[in-house]
Amino acid sequence: MGPIMTQARTPVVADDDGHHGHGHGLRSSRKPRYLQIAETLREEIRRGQHPVGRHLPTEMELCKRFGISRYTTRAALRLLEDTGLILRRRGSGTTVRSPEAQVSYEQHIRSIDDLLQYTNATGFQFLHTDRVHADSTLAGWLNLRVGTECIHFHGIRYHRRTQQPYCLGEVYRRASWQGLPQGFTRMEDAMRQLIEEEFSHRIGKVEQSLGAVAITEEQADELKVSSNIPGFRSVRRYFDLKGHLVLVAVTLHPGHLFSYFTRYERTDPGMRI
Repeated sequence: MGPIMTQARTPVVADDDGHHGHGHGLRSSRKPRYLQIAETLREEIRRGQHPVGRHLPTEMELCKRFGISRYTTRAALRLLEDTGLILRRRGSGTTVRSPEAQVSYEQHIRSIDDLLQYTNATGFQFLHTDRVHADSTLAGWLNLRVGTECIHFHGIRYHRRTQQPYCLGEVYRRASWQGLPQGFTRMEDAMRQLIEEEFSHRIGKVEQSLGAVAITEEQADELKVSSNIPGFRSVRRYFDLKGHLVLVAVTLHPGHLFSYFTRYERTDPGMRI
């Protein structure tokens, strides 16, 4: 239930660390820097420069070698881990797991922005905010104890052209100042600032679950549909770059008006990264 965003194009001249040159061992390329580095390390692993069972150079050593940031290094290593070449463990370093990428079927979402973004043909309106005490369902979503006080935002997303309701939206977060923007008197105002202005820059991971639910009479009235039709619910848990849960967003669509499309592609072990 994030704000509407547009995806920026990656500059061709400067890389993601702000350098115009290329690190040692990298060819001039239009690929993002982390992809270049992942390909270089993959080829070195394939040739046996980093044997199976041995450790890769540390993040700091890779940063120095390629002249890049730790963020870029981690992105490259994450890609190698996703393809089964390496195993990363906190406190134990990075170990080479296989000389060749593993065959897998992967769901491709190119960025967090892709998952946050709704079509520009819709808009969102906050209707009200209140404080609630977590029941067992909400406690499970937010990893809290039952009864913990939470902030709740309620709103509706609608089609800009027809002004017809598209879905209901709920946002939940533990009632805590931790992780919220400073300079606000009310926690609700700080939370709204986080959602509307800073959300896309802070989010590093999203978990989503989908399911069919019954629509209550109150929800049906807001959505302007019959209460005897099924609803389609999406629950998204948003985590920051350090892995801390930021908030939970729940959307409810009339089941007959919503579909979710997913494409799976096979990753061939012979394909280049």
